[in-house]
Amino acid sequence: MSYIDLHMHTDYSDGACTADEVLEMVRSSGISAFSITDHDTLGGYRHARTALRPGDPELVSGVELSVLIGEDDVHVLAYLFDPDDKPLNNSLLAFQQKRHTRGQQIVEKLQNLGVDVAFDAVTETADGSVIGRPHVAETLHRLNKVGSYQEAFDKYIGRKGPAYVPKVLLEPQAAIDMVHAAGGVAILAHPFIDDMARHIPMLTEMGLDGLEVKHSNHTAEQAARLERIAAKHRLAVSGGSDFHGREGRHGAIGSQRVPALYLQDLKKRAAQNRGRL
Repeated sequence: MSYIDLHMHTDYSDGACTADEVLEMVRSSGISAFSITDHDTLGGYRHARTALRPGDPELVSGVELSVLIGEDDVHVLAYLFDPDDKPLNNSLLAFQQKRHTRGQQIVEKLQNLGVDVAFDAVTETADGSVIGRPHVAETLHRLNKVGSYQEAFDKYIGRKGPAYVPKVLLEPQAAIDMVHAAGGVAILAHPFIDDMARHIPMLTEMGLDGLEVKHSNHTAEQAARLERIAAKHRLAVSGGSDFHGREGRHGAIGSQRVPALYLQDLKKRAAQNRGRL
């Protein structure tokens, strides 16, 4: 049986490794297909696409979106869409700009707390990537304002921290419709992180295509439960490591042993969606 990994990040968003480094790990992992699912950007995907060699694993278009349900930041993985779709790319660009503004607001809060850090230092850390809290945390650690990367979240920028600024998020229906219009499928990411599984019935009504069943934070029991839920709601299933390349942050590429059959089912689902457009 061949395996795939449809969830990983590069330093184009909040991963620690370059797209080239991720591609080398993919090649050595033995998987047959992969998707780079950076937050709100296709930069990592595009970089890897240009670096592919004959015989490399199949690269599937992917991106991780954030949607707002109540007060919950819910992550939706998009796959198999047209990476050149103009409305999707325009939306991603808008959210990249909003992330930049959010980064500035976080730094302003840190400065008001007496932390001597400049936004230029954060952009230097990001080095052209879409700015997120991990870049702020890395900057604070690099400048010795905190003792560790995690301390930056615990002390300042975590959701209950004094310098936290919430993200501007998509509405779930708008996100799902956008993915479908671009020819792709929308998958609820890691449903058992923060109990996002409770939103499955509502998202299914909105046209959700599937669930990320296999994930480095899911137990075998949780994965089996999600498979039953997916069958009940006639949803596809997916899976991946959610590799970030940071210590203690999810699993290694290929670690979840996601059957390649999952991708074939996703492709069928995407074709059905396109047939309804």
